[in-house]
Amino acid sequence: MTDQPAMSPDDWAEVLRYSDVIRAGDMLYLSGQVGLDDNGVPQADPAAQFRAAFAKIAEVLATVGATPEDVVDLTSFHVDYPSNMEAFFAAKNEFQGAGRPAWTAVGVASLAMPATLVEIKAVAYKPA
Repeated sequence: MTDQPAMSPDDWAEVLRYSDVIRAGDMLYLSGQVGLDDNGVPQADPAAQFRAAFAKIAEVLATVGATPEDVVDLTSFHVDYPSNMEAFFAAKNEFQGAGRPAWTAVGVASLAMPATLVEIKAVAYKPA
């Protein structure tokens, strides 16, 4: 097996050929986000990991002039579901504020990046 160079989160979109967000009319489709620290490593504490994933979603939304309140649909993929859901609910509620998007939670065996507990994708409505 050949060693592969480590990629930082900033490299992923280019190397793996995807976009963090795509606008289609008034809709914004966000790729799944995970909770990483400043070094691109999954946060060890589940609550911190969940907050970091939601913070990344807010950051991506801001790049197109949207906010968490514009989110109309969330899908979260959870490793070891339903463990850590209390911490997830707290982070989700903090992120969405007064918003009440549709939400689907899916239990999965693993995610693309080892040690991540959740990946969250979002759809937002923001007229152009």
